[in-house]
Amino acid sequence: MKKLGTLALTLALTGAMGLPALAAEDAPMVIAPSPNAYSTAITLNSKALDTAAIPSASDAMLPLRLLAEADHGSAYWDQEGNESWFTFGDDRIIVKFADNSIWLNDEQVKSQAEVTAGVTFVPASVLELMEGFTVTWADPTAEGFRSVVITTPNNDPLVKAAYTITEEAGMGYSMRMDGAAMAEAYQLPADSFEQVIGFFPMITSPDTLVIGKLAEGADVTAVKDALEAYRQSQEDTFSWYLSQNLPKVQDARLLVEDGYVLFLIAEDADAGEAAFRAFVDSL
Repeated sequence: MKKLGTLALTLALTGAMGLPALAAEDAPMVIAPSPNAYSTAITLNSKALDTAAIPSASDAMLPLRLLAEADHGSAYWDQEGNESWFTFGDDRIIVKFADNSIWLNDEQVKSQAEVTAGVTFVPASVLELMEGFTVTWADPTAEGFRSVVITTPNNDPLVKAAYTITEEAGMGYSMRMDGAAMAEAYQLPADSFEQVIGFFPMITSPDTLVIGKLAEGADVTAVKDALEAYRQSQEDTFSWYLSQNLPKVQDARLLVEDGYVLFLIAEDADAGEAAFRAFVDSL
């Protein structure tokens, strides 16, 4: 299996560079494309996506890699199987290029993909099959240009805050976990949270984020104790293994503010803490 960027046919399904976030009340800006360019402006979770490098496609078709990566998912090409996998949270869309069939979580859907200049497109209706996804089209302009607004489960304010903190703090690659998984793996009392999200590292890094909204009557001491026990386990590990990471562990942040909890181990914990405080202040 190779990552999509290595596709010999230049399966460059477009980069996921995002333009500055739009305010919720702002309408997506439609920029007139050059001939044979994609004629749809896409806004994903209030962020306008850069479609300048996308080729034209049939009506209501959406570039899949651009959307997956903009939604914090991923895209891979299985060279041997001649198919690509696009992940959106717990969902996976597979396109089999032998017949351009589309599969959602191993079930074939009644739609066909379209591949133009190495970019894979799927009908907007495929996204709407995934729980929590909505696709809203605006009427075409007089010139025929269109715009579409897409929302996903990652549009949740706490989720957006979590990803902002990981970016601001310079966190390395990590695995997203929910409260149940954290309770099982790290004894974090999930019933103390109304909502909680965690990002936990691979073995070579201590980078970790836990952010959550405490439930009414939560046992804050138990939450702090569980997170401190996790931090201590990381300090014990990185005291002898890849010890260049030890300063990050020793600079870990554990904050409780206005009913929200932050636990953070990252390269720039100060920036991550500032992003957390900005999120809490915005509520």
